[in-house]
Amino acid sequence: MSTINTQATSSTGGSSLPQAGTNANFDLFISLLTTQIQNQDPLKPLDSAEYTNQLVQYTMVEQQVATTQKLDEQLTQLKMQSASQFVNYIGKEITAQGATSELKDSKATWNLASASDGEATITIRNDEGAEVHTEEIDLKKGDNEFIWDGVGKNDQKFPDGAYTVEVKAKDRNNQSIVVQPEIKGKVDAVDFSRGTVILKIGDVEVPVGFVKNVSGNV
Repeated sequence: MSTINTQATSSTGGSSLPQAGTNANFDLFISLLTTQIQNQDPLKPLDSAEYTNQLVQYTMVEQQVATTQKLDEQLTQLKMQSASQFVNYIGKEITAQGATSELKDSKATWNLASASDGEATITIRNDEGAEVHTEEIDLKKGDNEFIWDGVGKNDQKFPDGAYTVEVKAKDRNNQSIVVQPEIKGKVDAVDFSRGTVILKIGDVEVPVGFVKNVSGNV
């Protein structure tokens, strides 16, 4: 009689039981073992060595299930501790890499970190990707604060919400230069639902890994 494994065949026919993972209830394993013993050929009984081997397999499955359960419990505790830590961001002002900022009370602010002096064309788009404003600005090497008052084409006043800035910059020699947009804002919510921690500033979403600075202790 063959050794029971997680892909067993019933004694009444040839139908296969589905393969059980280590997280399956190990009662199924011992049930199969018991059934096998009850239905063994009396003329060819299961020898003690093979029986012992199957009991060892049962014990290993039981230990694996217990270990997995403990790991799941530890993972749950770590997630709870992590969630508690990130909730502390609420109410704090952060500076983060990102091109999308919140327009609120007729003001949206970006910091444009430029690699050198130059000039830039600024284009602002709404959350649907439509262009709402464009202008030319001078850049100096280092940090440059850019504030948009929410007024766009044809003096149209745009509603509060998330807006994204695009920067195309050139230095004094007409060579393209790198400009890194950054945003600032107060965190008012934290989202854990997508497998990564997202900080929310109004309608703006900031992955926690993009945060560069936090005002106050977290």
